[in-house]
Amino acid sequence: MINMEIEKTNLQDCYVLTPKRFGDNRGGFKSVTSEQLIEAGFHEIKQVSNSDSVKGVLRGLHFQKNPYCQAKVVRCVRGKVLDVVVDIRVDSPSYGKYFAIELTPEKGNMLYVPRGFAHAYLCLEDNSEFEYFVNNKYMPSYEDGILWSDPALNIPWDEYKKKYDIKEFILSEKDKVRDTLKDCSTKFRCDKTRYLITGYNGQLGYDIARELEQRGEYDYLALDLQEMDITNREQVFKIVKDYNPDVIFHCAAWTAVDKAEEEEDKVRLVNVEGTKNIVDASLEVDAKVIYMSTDYVFDGKKDGYYKEDDVINPMSVYGKTKYEGEEEIRRNPKHFITRISWVFGINGNNFIKTMINLSQNRNEVTVVDDQIGSPTYTVDLANRLVEMAHSDKYGTYHVNNDGFCSWAEFAEYIFKSNGIDMKVIPVSTEEYQKILPQQAERPRNSKLSKEKLVDAGFTMLPTWQDAVDRYCEELIKRNPRLRQVKKN
Repeated sequence: MINMEIEKTNLQDCYVLTPKRFGDNRGGFKSVTSEQLIEAGFHEIKQVSNSDSVKGVLRGLHFQKNPYCQAKVVRCVRGKVLDVVVDIRVDSPSYGKYFAIELTPEKGNMLYVPRGFAHAYLCLEDNSEFEYFVNNKYMPSYEDGILWSDPALNIPWDEYKKKYDIKEFILSEKDKVRDTLKDCSTKFRCDKTRYLITGYNGQLGYDIARELEQRGEYDYLALDLQEMDITNREQVFKIVKDYNPDVIFHCAAWTAVDKAEEEEDKVRLVNVEGTKNIVDASLEVDAKVIYMSTDYVFDGKKDGYYKEDDVINPMSVYGKTKYEGEEEIRRNPKHFITRISWVFGINGNNFIKTMINLSQNRNEVTVVDDQIGSPTYTVDLANRLVEMAHSDKYGTYHVNNDGFCSWAEFAEYIFKSNGIDMKVIPVSTEEYQKILPQQAERPRNSKLSKEKLVDAGFTMLPTWQDAVDRYCEELIKRNPRLRQVKKN
């Protein structure tokens, strides 16, 4: 049974949605299914917002910039509004054109507003309430718009004033002075951004895919070793050229630090030659490349913070090959190199999981206390990497969660965060190596300055403590048995 009509408008990809009303003497009932919304182009609700206004209030024309651009389904739940949208996608056949429609609760009609549209509504009755279903979260710093009265749009505002008996529109100060469409610096396109993710089964690759989906971006190809061996040049070129991505997140790497000391040729094949293949293929399709490097490119002997242009002096095979990978990446002018450290994510093994697992059959653990760095949560990192993918602020950045700690302090916080009664015995690196010999030399100081990241306009990641709390909450939610290790 068809319970909703989907009607095309004069704007490409924009639809009027009218649910069928079923009723009797008791009242009525209407419903919309997720499948129907998907058919119109709307995939997932991330936020529901309501605003109420008096007659004559004009809100708009608004949009959010990438990567927080929003698609919306909007409706009036009380009173009456005139909804107005403008297609501002530069490659759209309906670019610069508008569509207007009255929305009322009696009609129950809704409007699907795609990404890349500017949106406004005019309140036609006092105490009208407007409702938005959006597929990306609201980010005030990414809010933008175009001038409501831009003459190039040909929206007949004077006619609307007469028709609805409105003397003057009530506007916010910000909406009075926005740029015209011609002068607007934000540009949208109909063609969706295509992403290729290498190393998908790793901690970061997995969360980049999750981050894209949370933003309503589903045009990605996420591959692991079984689907694309980055050391196989012919295979890399075929996949990249066939898929033709706009952005490549290069997460695949040899990350077994100690084992790398014994397998330098194999490590170099993955971290250097594999990266070279990715870069060469990216140049063929003119794709941006985002590469994950490491604090191990530094020797850790400097006092204070390491900046991006400080002297490179890796002390391990892993560090050396990751830096050589950086040099390969720099051959693509459209590159981001992000140095990260002490990574933890839901999809793989990491220090947090190790500590929690050890607490199941131990009362104490020995942990190094003279190596200082920043734990980095892949959820927060993925969020920032996707933001970078939508910018042209290319270069090398340090991207870690805010704050620093030793491994011993990290362990203590993990136990505290999970209510686990576990003693941490802090030891020096030399003392630890007597207990458990390590082949690779690790930097003692991994304090990476994030000043350049902030100066470029990117937001600092949350504190590592906040990240640990959120990570452990998801970890225990996925693995309820871990609650059993709590001893307090």
